[in-house]
Formats: sequence, C-alpha cells, structure tokens
Amino acid sequence: MVMFNRRSITLLFSLVAMTSLEATSSLISPTVTSGVTRTFRQNQTLRSPEIGSSSSNSNSNSNNNSSINLHSNSFKSDEETPLSNSALGASRYSGGGGKRLYNTLRARGGDMNLGFFSAIANMDREKLVMAVALFATYFSVMGAKCALPSTFNLIMSAQSGLNFYGQEPQQLIAKVLVISTGAISLGKFLLGPVIDKYGGVFCLKVALSLLMGCLAMIASTSSFGVFAVSWIMVDFIFSSCWAACLNAIHQTYQEEEWASRIGLLAVAGRVGNALSFFAFASVLQIVQAQRQSSSIVAAATDGSWRVVFWVSSLLQLFPLFTFGIYQRIKDAKVVCSINNNNHQHAVGSKEEKIAAIPSQQRRTMKDSLKILGGEAKYLSFWMHLISRSCLMIVASFLLFVPSYMANAFGMSSSESARVGSLYALGSLLVVTFFAKPYSMMNVNKKIISTVVLLGSLLGCSLLHMAHIAGVYTISSLGATVSMFLWGVSFSIPFYIPPSMYALKRGGSESSATIADAFDFGGFMMLAWFNGFVAGRQQEVLMSWFAPFCALTIFSAVSLVTLIIATLTES
Repeated sequence: MVMFNRRSITLLFSLVAMTSLEATSSLISPTVTSGVTRTFRQNQTLRSPEIGSSSSNSNSNSNNNSSINLHSNSFKSDEETPLSNSALGASRYSGGGGKRLYNTLRARGGDMNLGFFSAIANMDREKLVMAVALFATYFSVMGAKCALPSTFNLIMSAQSGLNFYGQEPQQLIAKVLVISTGAISLGKFLLGPVIDKYGGVFCLKVALSLLMGCLAMIASTSSFGVFAVSWIMVDFIFSSCWAACLNAIHQTYQEEEWASRIGLLAVAGRVGNALSFFAFASVLQIVQAQRQSSSIVAAATDGSWRVVFWVSSLLQLFPLFTFGIYQRIKDAKVVCSINNNNHQHAVGSKEEKIAAIPSQQRRTMKDSLKILGGEAKYLSFWMHLISRSCLMIVASFLLFVPSYMANAFGMSSSESARVGSLYALGSLLVVTFFAKPYSMMNVNKKIISTVVLLGSLLGCSLLHMAHIAGVYTISSLGATVSMFLWGVSFSIPFYIPPSMYALKRGGSESSATIADAFDFGGFMMLAWFNGFVAGRQQEVLMSWFAPFCALTIFSAVSLVTLIIATLTES
C-alpha cells in the first residue's frame, strides 16, 4: 500500500509549485521575448531625431486610418501597432510601466539576462493580466469539479446530513451524475453561439458568479433535492468555460500564441485538479482525525464534506478579481486611444460610427452557426469530433480514480484522492513542456507523437484489465505510476489538436461554437459512461472490468481518428 506522510506530501506540493512556475515561464515568455526585442528597437528609433522626423507623416496617416476601427487596434500589441500618438498613449496603460521597470533593472544590473522576469516586465499588461485571469479561471473551475469525487463516499454515508427521502444514496447519486453530464451536453449545444456573440470575457464573469452561488448552496443545504439541482447547474455552467476561454484567447492573442495559451489552460486545469485533491484530502483527513480524538465521533452527522464545497465556492473570487483588473486596463487603453484619435480624425458619418462599434457587438449567432455548418462538410471536422469525444471519457475517468484505487488496491480515502492528484500531475507535466513543440511539428512528427502517447494510454488500460481479470497482479505502487502515465498520455491529443482547429477555422465569429460542437458528442457519451460506472457495485473488483473495456475501445478509436484528422487537415 502506498503511504503518504507529511514529507511526501510536502515534496509533491513542491513539485506541483515548481512545475506551475515553469509552466508559466514556458507558456508566457517565448512569445514575449521577441516582442521585447521589437519594442526596445522601436523605442530606440523614437529617440533618434532623424528617423523620428522622417516618420511623422506616416504616423499621422496611420492615426487617421486606425481611428475607424477601434476594436481591432485595441487588441493589437504595441509591437504590432504603428507607433502613432494613440499607440504611445495606450502603451502607458498596457506595457509602458513594464518597459520602464525593465530599463531600470537593466541599468542597475548591467547586461545581465533577466530571462523570465524581463519578459513579464515588457509584456503588454492587457495580455499578461488576461493570461493570469485565464489560468485562475480554469484552475478554480477544475478545482471545484474535484469537490464531488473527493467527498463521494462521505456524501453517500448515513452521516452526511442530507435527506435522501428514504431512497438508496448510491442510486440517487448515479442519476444525478447522468443528468448533470447531460446538462453539460445541453450547455455545449446552446451556449457556443451565445459566447461568440457576447464575448468570452463577459461570459466567463457571468459563469464564475453563478458557479460560486451554486457551490455555496450545495455547502449549506440539507436537502438532497437542492444538492442535486445545484450540482446539475454547476455542470451546466461548467460547459461554457472551455469555449469561453478559447474565445477570449482569440480576442487577445495572435495565432502564434494560441498553442501556448491553450497549454496554459490545460496546465491550470490539471494544477487545479492536483492541488484540489491534495487540499481536500488533507482537510478531510484533519477533520476525521479530530472526530476520532473527540466526542464528535458520536455525532449524528458528519459535515466535513461541506467545508470542501465552501472552499470551492470562495475559490471563484480570484478569477473574478483578475477579470476586473483586466477590464479596467482594457477600458483605460481604449479611452486613451479614443482621446488621442479625436485630435486627428472625427468619426462623423453613420457608416463610420457603425464601423467603430466593436465587431463582438455586431455579429449574430446565425453567423456562428453558418460557419459551423460549412466546417461540417469536411472529414477533418468529424475526425476531430470523434477523437475528442472518445478522449473526453478517458480524461473524465479522473472522477472515478479515487473510488477505483480504494476498492481495487485497498487504499484509504485520502491516499486514493492523492493518487487522483498524481493523475492530474502527469497531464500537467506533458502539457507544460510539450504543448507548443507539438503544435509546431510537421505532419509526420505529429502522427508519431500521437501513436506514442495514445499507444501508452492503451497499454495502461490493458494492464488494469489484466489486473481486474486476475491475469496479472499490479502492486499499489505500480497502479499509482500507471495512473500518472495515464494522465501523461491523453493530454496533448485531447487539448491541442481540436482546440487549434476551432481557433483557426472558427475565428472570432465561431471558435466557441466549433469547440462546443466537438464537446457535445463527448459529453453525451460521458453521461452514459458516468451513470454506467456509478451504478455498478464498485466495491466488487470485477465490476471495473467492463468500464476498462470501454476505455480501451475509446482509446483505440481516438488513435485512429486523430491520425486521419491530422492527415486530412494538412
């Protein structure tokens, strides 16, 4: 049996923290470094009297032309926008402070290489705060999703404090999982065009606020009916988060930055999974230890699971706070651009005023669906859809990892929850170091990588099938390592290819709609799979054989379809 003492917990927390720092560095700094060089050269150009005087006319003309379409310029970084008065004024609210900080540090440190910190200092503040907001959003949302699997056994116990109305708790939970997963599919079907119309940032702020309220209701209720409805709403709201994040990425970043930002989302989700499982397991362990050493053990109810949901609810405040900072920076940047452009060109005609309205407010949901219908004519669209749908089930098996490890290998609740965190950590590592290199590979290398990753996933699944059938016995340590490899193997094929396809083919008009279309089928299948697994006698080892057979089939189908998608898309 794998034992987790304080030393091992500390080491694992340290590994997650160092990996998160490395992830932030590798996913933010590469694209910024080139921008730093260009921005520094542009500042040097402005200081040259000869060049500055010769370029004044062109800068004035660029102001006149750029004043018509304020929306498109507001999302360009300083190094891509002509150095007009409006751009220079806007830079005071975006990257100007960072550049001055960098110059100060460079003057004090000579020619020292500031590396990651120089990249942050020179980064456009709008992009930097957006990166932090996206990371915080998916970290908190995926962390909240771990609340139920971490407390699964406690909620179904007779001491949970919930009124099950005289029915079997396991059967009721199984029904709730099926309905809530169906709610995710419904959200994927309905919310994509809404996100494309109103913008990812606005939709994320609404979703986080609603999510916080639903989790608080779960933590405070004694009625299983309220618990069930609230968790179904949590999953419905959750369905919008990935597509809304992709839309926000398209609004803010250039195409060469997309893969690293998608990787940042995946890292955030897996860090949220890993830390949440550790934190929730530690909270439960502390509360249960206190109950055993005091008279609380005789109490009729055990409310330790409620603490987990309260923490999950309060966690949503951090991304809401960062989005508030982002909105203030963006508003100040746009106001400064308008004030400077008004000195050069007045927007007078009706057509010019319409052109000045951000395109996010002019597009309709019909435009998003039209683009989706056009993409549905291509084989690559359907291959990506099938591959991601199959991997959706493989990725979401994390929900049952604690229960499986407890019943198949005799681990305690806290130990099995920590194995779930290692599952998430494996996904975190591969996305951190392999997301951007994978997106830059040619077709042959992508196919080889796909075969290696999904082939490893097939091997892990077959190994557990052999253990369940009694053909081969896995130790608890071996099972823990295999779950780590499971997280490593599915992540790149699941996150990167379909998301890049949605951003490239959907653009700002339909990226969220295409991303949700990919997930719709996957969550419909997941609704069946969750109900199928949750309704089985999980304490019986052989009952896990059929779920692993399904996981093996889905892994094989994903391997074939992703190879076809890569070939046809090229």
